[in-house]
Amino acid sequence: MKVALKPRARADLLAIRAWGEDHWGIERTRDFLEGLVEAIERLAEFPLMGRGRSAFLAGLRSLRHRGYLIFYVIEADRPVVIAVIHERRNLAALDFADRIEGE
Repeated sequence: MKVALKPRARADLLAIRAWGEDHWGIERTRDFLEGLVEAIERLAEFPLMGRGRSAFLAGLRSLRHRGYLIFYVIEADRPVVIAVIHERRNLAALDFADRIEGE
């Protein structure tokens, strides 16, 4: 089983990289992103390891990695990452359904 990423989740990762390189430098950002990607890849083996977030969207789950939340759903028996967001963001203000449907 492989983990899929929605286009908006890929955009989140690119934004994290840009911010990190500006604030932490290239090497530290690369290390952080490698850990983040490893956490995402672990979902392939343990798709239910994240916390249920059905209050935001039916079937939504999240996994925390060093201050960021990886939001995902299970589609066709595989995890699909829809967002990677800093834990201090106002989660209630986000439209997770739009992230699933929007390409």
